Formats: sequence, structure tokens, C-alpha cells
Amino acid sequence: MSERVGIVGGGPSGSALAITLVEQGIDPRDIVILDKATFPRPKLCGGGITHRGTSMLEELLGVRPPDGGQTVGLEFRSALGNLVVREKGPQWVFDRSVLDAMLLDRARALGVGVREGVQVTDVRKAIDGWHVGWRSGTQTFPWLVGADGATSFVRRAAGLPGGRIGRLLEAVFEKTDASNPIDPNVLYFDFDPILDGIPGYAWIFPYPKPGTQGLYKLGIMDGRGVVPGERLRDWTLAYAERNGFRMLDAKLQGWPEHYFSFSAKSHAPGLVLTGEAFGIDPLLGEGITPALEISRYAGRRLASAIRAQRKTISLYELGFVLSGEGRNLFFQAVLANRLYGRHPNRWMRVLFENPGLRDVAASGRVLYGRMTGASFGLSWSFFKQTLKQGIPSNAPLLRG
Repeated sequence: MSERVGIVGGGPSGSALAITLVEQGIDPRDIVILDKATFPRPKLCGGGITHRGTSMLEELLGVRPPDGGQTVGLEFRSALGNLVVREKGPQWVFDRSVLDAMLLDRARALGVGVREGVQVTDVRKAIDGWHVGWRSGTQTFPWLVGADGATSFVRRAAGLPGGRIGRLLEAVFEKTDASNPIDPNVLYFDFDPILDGIPGYAWIFPYPKPGTQGLYKLGIMDGRGVVPGERLRDWTLAYAERNGFRMLDAKLQGWPEHYFSFSAKSHAPGLVLTGEAFGIDPLLGEGITPALEISRYAGRRLASAIRAQRKTISLYELGFVLSGEGRNLFFQAVLANRLYGRHPNRWMRVLFENPGLRDVAASGRVLYGRMTGASFGLSWSFFKQTLKQGIPSNAPLLRG
């Protein structure tokens, strides 16, 4: 076999990178995607995509994916009140099994090789690239891409240090108590967990599963991966009951998430990581849009290296951080380190009591995850707030 690029992982990041390589002029016959699953595959995920990811999906697919829903805004909730976020357009909500299969089919339609049901069990450096092995075969690729998620086998096999691993739990629920209204056109992010010592947030998303209606996904993110799963489960069930929901799934399902870190390494000679193997939004765990952004960047850099017959990509990680997408992911990491760090109640007050942030969020001018352009104004607003009111307290917050 003569493929020059092997991509381990057929999720959104692997498919997006393959599509980008083809757009950059790399022969699709030189690219193969390997994935242990058979698509469409069941996939746990909130399924919400903030507005900046919608245009990227349209670019990659050529059309808006069908069988999804859309919402008109985001709402951040806390004991200090709610923060309404209006974006420039709608957010999309998808069943991940449908979305992932569409992206993979798009790569396949462009001529990219796709091998499903292939679980990679061996990755080793070779003289002429990277040796990859699975149960029924082996192959050496001049370039190997790890697009295999939070616990990336490729990253571990290559000895590349990663960022923090968090944990999420989620299930499908239905609304049973109309006295506690939930707008199905809004994505809710609730920072109630911080009040109980859990470094993360809970969410309520509409769930547009084809053939159903009136369903929601509720879950919780532990942004530090330090809280026992049983406690996360009990907290989520109590949260659902407080908000008038009944669980339909047999149990809450959990999965890990790998968060962006400036200190993580995502490149070795002949090898790059992308998507969640590289690292996603550590503040809200947003995965799909950062994965697409990283893969578009990685695809451009990799295509350039292939054309120049180079085995290394100069400043691969730093180049992403300095890009528009990377600067924003770095900004999210700074906020996450504060909000999920030693003084979470202080930073809750900083964020939810900052009038400048409220104005920016409600204006519709700035997309979620694209806040670096407003960082100077927000910092000035916080400075004036501190001069007037003093440094915010870290005293415990009480649930209303």
C-alpha cells in the first residue's frame, strides 16, 4: 500500500484534516483514515456547536448537515444571576452519530481511503516514518496523524506529553415539570457545580435525535478530573430533579476529555496530533469547533511540509497558539485555570458581576470562544470594577 498519510481516528478532527489535505492539493489516494468503529457509530456528546463552528461545517460539507436543530443563544447560569450570550447567528445541535458519519462520508467521497473496524494496537517510530499495527495488518506511513481523542493512543505511543484530562457524564432526559420552564431554543451552561466543590459546570441542551421531539441532554463536566464518578452521577441526578427532568437512559454515561494546554506537545518528526488529541476548550469542554479549527490548521501545515518534503513542521504548537483560533483557545485556558482553580468563587464574581462582560455577551458582536479581541476592554472594565468595589471575595456562594 502506498498511502503517505495515515490518520488514526475517523471522527470530526480526522475527517476535517483529510478534507483539508485534499483541498490543499494532496492526492486523496495518498491518505487513509483508520478507525476502530463502524460508522454511523453511537457517540456520547452534548452535540451543541457554537456559531463559529457552523460556517466551518458548511465549508467542509458544502451544505448544512440535516437532521439537526438550532438554538438562538447561550445562557450561563450561576448563583449570582444569569449571563445571556447572543451570537451573530444560531447554534446547531446534532446527533453526533449522524454528524460524524457525514464528515467521514465527505472525506470518502473526495477519494480518501477509509478503513473501518481497524483498532490500532501498535505505533512505533520507523526509519522511514511510523509503523502502525492492528490485528490483521501493519503499515508504515511517512506521516502519521493522531486524531484519536482524549486518551490518544498515538500521543501515548509517541511519548508526547499532553494537557489535563477531565471527565464528563451525560444522559438523555425528558421534561416532566412545566413549572420550571426551559427554553428549547437556548443552550444552558450552569455553574452550580462550583458551589458544591466540583470544578466544572452542568448543561441542558435540546437533543434533536431524528424521529423524536422534546428530549434534552443533561450532563456535568469535571474540568480537573478529580471528582469520583459516583459523586458526579448523584449530583447530576439531583440537578435534573431540581430542574424538572426525568432520565430516559438506563444510566449516566461518562467519557474523558483532553484539554488544551500550552505546555503540551503535539508534534514529532513525521507525526502530528489534531483535534482532542491536541486539546479542546478547557473552560466549557467545547470539542467539535476547536477540533475542526485545529484540523484545518494542521491540514494546511502538513500539506506544506509534504510538498516541501520535510519531516518536521516548524513551531507546530506555537504556530497554532499564535493563530486566531489558537489565541482564543489559550484565552479559554486562562479563564479555566482561574474559574476551576484555587479561588473559584472569586472568579465567579469577576465574571458574573463584570458589566463589561455582560454588555459584550448581550451585544451579538463577539462569538463565544472568540473573546481575545475583547480582552483589553474586559480587563479595563474589571480594573474599574476593582477600583470601585475592591478585589472580589472568595467567600462561598449560596444557591438561590
